[in-house]
Amino acid sequence: MNLNKIQFKAAVLFKQKTPLEIISISSNNLKRGQIFIKLFYSGICGSQLGEIMGVKGDDKYLPHLLGHEGVGEVIRTGDGVKKVKKGDIVLMHWMNSEGIESANPSYKYKKLKINAGNLTTFNEFAVVSENKVTKINKNSNYKKKLLLGCTASTAIGSLCKLTTLKKNDAIAVSGCGSIGMMILMICKELKIKNLLAIDISKEKLNFIKKRLKINTVNSKIIDIIKYVEKNFENKIDKFFECSGNTKMISDAFECLNKSGKEILIGVPKFKEKASFYTLDINLGKKLIGCKGGDFFPKSDIHIFDKLLNKIKDLEDNFFSDEIELDEINNIFDKMKNNRQIGKAIIKFRQ
Repeated sequence: MNLNKIQFKAAVLFKQKTPLEIISISSNNLKRGQIFIKLFYSGICGSQLGEIMGVKGDDKYLPHLLGHEGVGEVIRTGDGVKKVKKGDIVLMHWMNSEGIESANPSYKYKKLKINAGNLTTFNEFAVVSENKVTKINKNSNYKKKLLLGCTASTAIGSLCKLTTLKKNDAIAVSGCGSIGMMILMICKELKIKNLLAIDISKEKLNFIKKRLKINTVNSKIIDIIKYVEKNFENKIDKFFECSGNTKMISDAFECLNKSGKEILIGVPKFKEKASFYTLDINLGKKLIGCKGGDFFPKSDIHIFDKLLNKIKDLEDNFFSDEIELDEINNIFDKMKNNRQIGKAIIKFRQ
């Protein structure tokens, strides 16, 4: 099978701060450690909105593909690939696991080269590095399983690998997008009662208060430091910061008790800086950076999956939009305006 002759749709970023363009592309033939995958589902994450909006600065790799969590079927494997074979169903995850880390693939659109990392999922087919996939059961719930590619794995890892939770902990989550909401849902499952959800979207906070029965506060209206001082006698033990807003990052640190921990998940805009009184770090407060919740698929996937499957009404309360690839810019418009509640996913034709 000559991969050059297979044409498939992909959502491509040609210019920052502009909508993705849906075009037909083809790939080069496989190199060592590469796998050709037909996508079933892809998640849509806030990190892709960050790429589009240039949160980390100028993009040197335009035009390029996006997406980093998905589920699909192995169509072909390149030299050296041992962990999967043709016909296997795989989870595609942005955190590395065992296996070859292959070179980045390149795709073609007419005579133009389309760049890509060694994992992308906003495309009907993808060339993916062996260390970015893990085989899953063909009878799995693929929609749920794809959350372990980023959303659920980051949330669970942040809760269970980056810190240790106690049932009496006061837990705050700022930025109630898909990762923030997943953290809240897992905390509920772990029977942690003293929870606080923080956002600037009335719609998100109303949803969380109604569906998850969690206390909420709108940080656009209410001073979060004063709110915590008034309502939490011992302040906050663990503060999961998912918004990337530098004022909230600073305020979250101020809300911690003397031994409290702030876990940094959201990414601030390029060159924006938060501020802290550093003596508090010397005296016991901690800042913890999060990269994918330290998820290592080979050893963590089954443990994380068991916890994910315990969450009651996950599909009703978490998944919000199931779209086709052509509709992807509608989701990013909602995300830019902070109107996206829950997780949006792409379903590809199977």
